[in-house]
Amino acid sequence: MIIICLANTDLQAQIHPENESTKSKLTFDQNTDLTIYENLGFFRKFKNTLTFYNNKLEMSFSGNLVEQGLANSFISPDLQLQAELELTYKLRDNLSINSYGKYITNPLNNGGNGQTRYNSLFEQSEIGLEVKTELQKNIQLEVGDKILLDNNNLNLKSPMRVYTRLLKKF
Repeated sequence: MIIICLANTDLQAQIHPENESTKSKLTFDQNTDLTIYENLGFFRKFKNTLTFYNNKLEMSFSGNLVEQGLANSFISPDLQLQAELELTYKLRDNLSINSYGKYITNPLNNGGNGQTRYNSLFEQSEIGLEVKTELQKNIQLEVGDKILLDNNNLNLKSPMRVYTRLLKKF
């Protein structure tokens, strides 16, 4: 798969089957995600995603170029390749189960040494399972666990992380 990076550009293509009653579709999407942690660092993902939807199942595969670095660092930000796979099964309109896996390479620059390695705020290789529910309109609750796949994890006895996230959309 050729990764095409278009900064700050959204490009979408959709293929619809002839029979719309199946409600299945295949989409291709390109976008850029940027997360900044004040006085700590940032990561930016140039995402290329192929997604298949039907009534209850969504499967997506992304090939990404990731740029991540620390604030006040004299080293240039790490450039890494990332592959992500995500499966979501909708149990009801407001309840779904989501499983995912992502793998990120060692930096292509900086001699292969990552400056954001072992920091869970930044992109890491991991697998996970979560349950998502919409409590009210624009309020979402996520509960899940993830396993960090880095063999050099700082906490080798317990690579699993359990988390809860409450999101309010504006």
